[in-house]
Amino acid sequence: MKLDNWESTADLNPIYADIRANDLEQCVAELDAFGFTVIPPEKIAPAAFHDRLRQAILDVHERRTGHRVKAAELGAASLEGDRPLAIHWSLLGEDPVFEEAVMNPIVYTMARYLCGKSVLLSDAIALIKRRDPTPTHMLHIDQAGTPPPLPPYQQVINITWALTDYTQANGALAMVPGSHRYGRMPMPYEEDFLGNDAPVRAVPVECPAGSLIIWGGTTWHASFPRSADGLRITLIMAFCRGYMMQVRDFRRETPQEVLDRNDEAFAQLLGVNSLYPIDANAGTDPDKVAAFTGSGRNPWA
Repeated sequence: MKLDNWESTADLNPIYADIRANDLEQCVAELDAFGFTVIPPEKIAPAAFHDRLRQAILDVHERRTGHRVKAAELGAASLEGDRPLAIHWSLLGEDPVFEEAVMNPIVYTMARYLCGKSVLLSDAIALIKRRDPTPTHMLHIDQAGTPPPLPPYQQVINITWALTDYTQANGALAMVPGSHRYGRMPMPYEEDFLGNDAPVRAVPVECPAGSLIIWGGTTWHASFPRSADGLRITLIMAFCRGYMMQVRDFRRETPQEVLDRNDEAFAQLLGVNSLYPIDANAGTDPDKVAAFTGSGRNPWA
């Protein structure tokens, strides 16, 4: 179908043009049908960028914990202590590569399509997972703060950059295909997805290092225990709609030099120039209102 600049979808038109230009229409269809999709590494960035991103996470881990992990030895490495998972929140400002990651054309396009043009980055988080017989997460949804019935559209999304190979033995994500259509979160008796008698069966998301795994906040998911040696490394980029509260207060936390080396779209994604919260003393900027709400009736704004 030929795309045009239709007035009734004014805010959607440029976003969908980016979907088509980046050959992402199949991914959009998979998200609609199954609640998640996987985009291969070659469509996202060169191999050298994946290497930079992986090394930056290892550098953050070393700075914050004092534990050094060499990228060349990931297959045999482990974490110090008894924790099965190292979580590093708030990565922006640690290395410019994280800024490049959130503004990657594929990431930015999918985030805007799923959460509208006023989409906000909620946080960028690194996970490092070691061998452990227990799953780090049981079945849940990322939109758990929304009471049922859940809306048919996504209010939050997860874009996970797999920086090591994802297999079930490596502790891959577990997804319940089509669960975004259930309109609710898992009940307590449904959270355990392991074993032949599990009430809900999840499938492993297996893909090569460098892939993007994308799902919406209403999709039921978990993670398989890692039975293989070595470490699983991922970058999680969480996004939300413009009317929601972000995990990070980027207005207060973002160093000025980070904003200076990026464009206005980056600042908007962080919510630095967001419409909300409205400053009662300064009044409301009409241009800012238009940028974040469109016509005021358009769900793609």
